[in-house]
Amino acid sequence: MMFKIRHLWLILGVLGMLLLSCKDTSEHKGATDQTTKTKDKSDAYASIHLDDGSTIDLDVRRQSGKVSSSTSLTANLSDYGLIVMLRLKTHDQPIKEKDYTNPEADMTIKNVTKDGPLDEEYRSYYYTDADGKEGSTKITITELSEDHSEGSFSGTLYSKSHRKMTVEGKFNTKKK
Repeated sequence: MMFKIRHLWLILGVLGMLLLSCKDTSEHKGATDQTTKTKDKSDAYASIHLDDGSTIDLDVRRQSGKVSSSTSLTANLSDYGLIVMLRLKTHDQPIKEKDYTNPEADMTIKNVTKDGPLDEEYRSYYYTDADGKEGSTKITITELSEDHSEGSFSGTLYSKSHRKMTVEGKFNTKKK
């Protein structure tokens, strides 16, 4: 009996030492990690909110875009699984640094790989909610030149099966 108690104390002692070695050594409890990269105004991002309550924060690994004429602009943001495609067409007016909404502005978000996080493509046009209402897009151009476009975007998009998504973000494309 004494032998079993001694083993029990030994095991409890080892567990206690393991727990003590895992104690918090930070100076301020609740302090955030200061090594986390902070986004500045030129960083591109997209935050996607799905109708099931989940959120996808796009880790932008690649951006592309162009002003193909003075009346048309595209910007694409992607990571390894998703692409956010922004399109702006003003038809007969030159694009300026201002806000644009439907029908001049539209957005599509879809997987670029088979194992991407979405099971459907979402659009601010063409697909609708269950009542037939199309989505909306707002693209704000803050800087524009022949080789650079920068701005922000937001919108409500729908899938073919009428699922809803909202999105917001920033883009900063440069011609290489």
